Amino acid sequence: MATELNMRQQRLVRDIARGQARYNLLERYVDGDAPLPEGAEGASKAYKRFQKKARMNIASLAVAATRERMIIGGFRTGADGDENGDIEARRLWKANDLDVRSADIHNKMLTFGECYAIVGPPLIPGGKPVVTVEDPRQMEAKHHQSDPRLITEAAKVFRDDDSGMDFAYFYYPTRVEVYVKPSERSLFEIDGWIWREDLSGDNPLGEVPVVKFENLDEKGEFEPFLDLIDRINHMILQRLVIVTTQAFKQRAIKGDLPQYDEDGNEVDYDGIFQPGPGALWMLPEGADIWESGQTDIQGIIAGVRADIQDFAALTRTPMHYLSPDGANQSAEGAALAREGLVFKAEDRMARVTASWSKVMSLMFRIIGDEARASLLDLEPIWKPAERYSISERGSANAMFQDIPFRSRMALVGQFSPAEIAEMEAERAGEAILTQAMLGGQVAQP
Repeated sequence: MATELNMRQQRLVRDIARGQARYNLLERYVDGDAPLPEGAEGASKAYKRFQKKARMNIASLAVAATRERMIIGGFRTGADGDENGDIEARRLWKANDLDVRSADIHNKMLTFGECYAIVGPPLIPGGKPVVTVEDPRQMEAKHHQSDPRLITEAAKVFRDDDSGMDFAYFYYPTRVEVYVKPSERSLFEIDGWIWREDLSGDNPLGEVPVVKFENLDEKGEFEPFLDLIDRINHMILQRLVIVTTQAFKQRAIKGDLPQYDEDGNEVDYDGIFQPGPGALWMLPEGADIWESGQTDIQGIIAGVRADIQDFAALTRTPMHYLSPDGANQSAEGAALAREGLVFKAEDRMARVTASWSKVMSLMFRIIGDEARASLLDLEPIWKPAERYSISERGSANAMFQDIPFRSRMALVGQFSPAEIAEMEAERAGEAILTQAMLGGQVAQP
């Protein structure tokens, strides 16, 4: 069947299809469904169930360790008096529940190496712009040759099971085109797409409303170390095989025992030597009992632990994320591991700062606030990747009393702009109450 997609649109759809195998494999590792470690040829279903128990889900921990430190506390914009965070930006952020959705974007980016967000108009009159989290298995974007930050066109392809139709959205600076086809064959089949004029329309923004989030080298945090994860799972399988097959010791009777009894019947030694706590075996003179020994698996356990330590070092994930024993490491070793994670988290935050600024800029442009939409003045305010304990913050606060209150609460106390503003209001209220109780005059602002 003919298609109404042009050559560039067909290329976008094919590019999305090419990434499916890689993304699905990475998702399997994060979901704890990594490929089964190698076992016997032609393994039965029972053995495959046994293999599944050998998989250790450490990929998700490497992702979580970084994601948990990437938290946005607010935004600075070009508005007057906005050095410490913009209230309007916070409202748009909360309207889209981006405290949670931003973590979803970071999680997908750290897992797949990239992720997308689409900024759309309000769903209802007078509402707020809508930001959606987009899976890279459904999206592809092309960038300007001279400016890799500028997206010139993007596509989203997905299947709607309720309607039984496949949809392809193509985003351009001045328009959005929508194509549909029946969900009869592959989602990425090029033939059969039909343009839907009623769903297509103009794009008043003048730029593609798609923002791409990219990880280092566009790879997942654990992607370069899949072989190491497979090795860990393989060695765990060997340990399980040894322990299971040797759960019961094998016993044998050594000696010259008759094969037939006096009546010529074959002797059933399995029935005679039944194991049991109250069993008593009578052996003929000269017979001896042999019992198999247990294989020492401490070497395998130590090898797995060493591989996990290698994975922690390569991904800069503190050992206490991966192993309970990691909490017992030396204070210096723990500090160095935490330092590596902090540096990595700060690098990832720097890589997505421009993307989050673009998301917020598009939302301000949709509501017509061009002053706050200026990218040159717009940036997210990240919460520190290094988290201090209450005692550490208290000690530092006492040491830096000469620093102004707001700066001290941000740098030392690690509070967000909204929390600092609330504390300032409470301090002002307490000052007024104190002055009133002392009978003094309250200075007019």
